[in-house]
Amino acid sequence: MITKSNSRESEKAFIDNIKKFFTNPEVILPKCTDSCFMCPIKGYEKKIQKMKESGNYGKYHNSADQFLAGISETYRILENEKAPLMGVIKTNYGSVNYCKRGNADELIISGIQNYDNDIYRLLAFTNTVKLKKLRVYSTKNYFTATCREKIDSDFISDLLREENIPFETQEGKIVLGTSGNKITVSVYNAVLDVYEDFDHNIVFIMLKHMLLPDIPFKIQSDFMDFIPDNPEIINEFIQKRISTKQLMAHLRKDKINYALKNNYYIIDYQKYDIDQFLDKLEFDDELKPFIREKIASKGFVLESPSQRKVLEYLFPKYKNEIVKLMYDLTDSEIKSLKGNPVEVIENAKLLKSKKSMESKIMDPWSENSKYLIDLITYYFNYGKSDSIKFGRKNMHNDIQKSIYYAFLKAVGNEEEWMFSENQILLGKRIYEYVDDMVNNQDVNDQLKKIKGIIG
Repeated sequence: MITKSNSRESEKAFIDNIKKFFTNPEVILPKCTDSCFMCPIKGYEKKIQKMKESGNYGKYHNSADQFLAGISETYRILENEKAPLMGVIKTNYGSVNYCKRGNADELIISGIQNYDNDIYRLLAFTNTVKLKKLRVYSTKNYFTATCREKIDSDFISDLLREENIPFETQEGKIVLGTSGNKITVSVYNAVLDVYEDFDHNIVFIMLKHMLLPDIPFKIQSDFMDFIPDNPEIINEFIQKRISTKQLMAHLRKDKINYALKNNYYIIDYQKYDIDQFLDKLEFDDELKPFIREKIASKGFVLESPSQRKVLEYLFPKYKNEIVKLMYDLTDSEIKSLKGNPVEVIENAKLLKSKKSMESKIMDPWSENSKYLIDLITYYFNYGKSDSIKFGRKNMHNDIQKSIYYAFLKAVGNEEEWMFSENQILLGKRIYEYVDDMVNNQDVNDQLKKIKGIIG
């Protein structure tokens, strides 16, 4: 037994509080809210009343009923009004002091002697709750008992206010927190929705104000609710005081592992079959059968639709096969492609487009025609911004500058300050042909028309 010495001031305060208890010992009894047969609380009420009337509070000192024995043992403290040493019991909610004068259960004695504490007074009914299947609820405003499997929602609201916990009531449920995933906590007839940002343990908080013969809490999360919550993790929450945020982190990790082991296909935590999964990711029709074959027994969990994640998984082993299926490139061409899988796919697409464009455009007949053909090909392969940079970097004479002027005008990026009057004059003359090329109006036909102008 852990003990501590009492100062004179503490000893006097303790004795005075025991004296106060015996002026109205019924204060230790919760109000029974039911008409139960053989109600233990009503039985205790009658026996305490008889002790009070007779003045014989020591009557049950050796009783097998530990609650009544605890009252008689506590009364013996007043025989000499001394308590120089106190026992100490450590609980989940703090340390409780008590004074022994016999063999009654220490927990029950500590509850009786701390009758004015709305948490510790519950300890007085440790045996009664266990043996009689009683449920006792205690706050500053509530001290009730019932033999039925029920709980007053007003009591829950009161204990939350006592613990300074904000809450709302919606559609008959108590709601704690506002964001993230949530757990639904059912305790007898009461239901609470507890969101992830409520960074406490609601079970621990509620049990602080309850003494129950069982653990009635049923907990279910809304994260991937098509997968059962791991009962070991739920028990950890109930028994080890981890927070709601920690609980959701553990459940999330466990369910993702479960989904992967059981070949589930998940996007944004919604379940799909494999074909729905591939449709959601919008893979090309040429590629779908190949990818379907390779991931048919793998399982995937994606936070959002992402081709990249699937390709990153497949590329180390199947990069060449995937790129060949999509763009019919050679191994050497594929080897030249750099970047992550999405960048490789995009670069392969550009290379395919470039090869296609180059195969359609006629061969250059001069240095100036080569500059124009390269500029137009670059535009179709890499877009406006890159082709503007390419054209500026590679123009070397007045005619090429005129071609560049016409090209800038065609893509809506006129910059006349860069050019001389003669360069602009020629540029305006060939503009309509270059504009048709940019708009893919039979490039070869426009090249033939411009041939005599640019030489």
